[in-house]
Amino acid sequence: MSETRPQHWIPYSGPAGWYTVWYPPSWKFDDESGTIRLMSPGGNGMLTLRSFWVPETVQIDLEDFIDLDELFPRRRKVRLLDPLDMDVISVVFEGEGATPRGGSWWQKIGRRTAWKKWRIWCLRKGTVCLVAMFLQTSNFDPEAETLAGMIVRSLEFAERPADPPERFAERVLELAQRKFPLLEAERVGDFQLRLGESTINLFNFYRTYAADPDQFESILLPALTTVVQVQGWGKEVLEPDLDQVRDRIMPMLYPEAVWQDRFPNFIGSSWVGGLVVLYVVDESQAYWYIRNELLDKWGISVDELHELAIENLDRYFQSSPMEFTLAGESEGPQLLLPVRPDAYNTSRFLSTDFQGRLRELLGHEFAVGVPSRDFFVAVSLNSPAAVEQVRQKVSEDFHHMDHPLSDRMLLVSNDGVSEFQAED
Repeated sequence: MSETRPQHWIPYSGPAGWYTVWYPPSWKFDDESGTIRLMSPGGNGMLTLRSFWVPETVQIDLEDFIDLDELFPRRRKVRLLDPLDMDVISVVFEGEGATPRGGSWWQKIGRRTAWKKWRIWCLRKGTVCLVAMFLQTSNFDPEAETLAGMIVRSLEFAERPADPPERFAERVLELAQRKFPLLEAERVGDFQLRLGESTINLFNFYRTYAADPDQFESILLPALTTVVQVQGWGKEVLEPDLDQVRDRIMPMLYPEAVWQDRFPNFIGSSWVGGLVVLYVVDESQAYWYIRNELLDKWGISVDELHELAIENLDRYFQSSPMEFTLAGESEGPQLLLPVRPDAYNTSRFLSTDFQGRLRELLGHEFAVGVPSRDFFVAVSLNSPAAVEQVRQKVSEDFHHMDHPLSDRMLLVSNDGVSEFQAED
């Protein structure tokens, strides 16, 4: 462990797993579209981290990533510091920048300029470049500045970083064209591939690949092969009678925004926490979503479909019981997690029977995080600190796990499931 990294600090893996950084629990963490922001206690300083992928064949001057004219048009006391004592190429600047004051021009006359101290690091290892900037308020905090430097020095870069999404999509297209030359393949839409008559969303595949870049072909080839096989299915498979699939209809949680944007023709029921319940037909090695036209053919309502799916869900876990890990003491915080991933793990919270069984273990009310389709974590409410730690971990996992669902927390009570609020 790095000498500058205390054991109680929290780790976070950056976009695509390109790096891992550790930060103090007292610092407020936020990840917005791959830009990491860490706010020091008291709000006296903000550390921002952004990463970029640069081909190893491209030689760059690290100072080109630091546009001081744009960041601080008015600046003073700028100086170049020594490079970091790390296994990276680095450049470090510090100085002070003037921030504009609000109000009309005449209101600014006579006011003193507010100078804020900043420090910027630019690091490169292999194909990954990272720019970190710590900007203080007018109230200089030397302890916060020291901790910001320790956070930057805690960085560990991946030895084999994943390709960025654009290059990944190009490689998937090349693989599809090479393995299935008789089918037309092209990139379409937002991070999608059309292979023959099917459109494949590459988002979840990229998450899996980013966790293990050496397994690119072993991850993608089975998926592409399944897509090709499904195209050979006839109407008897994709447009079956209800009696043919009645016992295999299952509920599946899904992000509501993604459903509305990309798959509005799938039958869905709004739930809580930005989630929706979709319905699938479970096949031996895959599942497919039930579409609006099938419901018309079957002559049943969405409520009847939902009731049928929940009955099948309960029966599924009766034949294949879910194993749990329960950690903690009855008087203190308790955590409950499933031992094995399963495509229907989080869907179990749609079952009132399952909710009741967990309340017997965790209390009449408990919080739940559902960062992905296959995984959840439930935590008792007798320790707000433990709930907050779980919330932070759920937010982190949501950005990195396959089949992401939600970075929000849910509350399970006698009244069912609702969105969890801190005051609960």
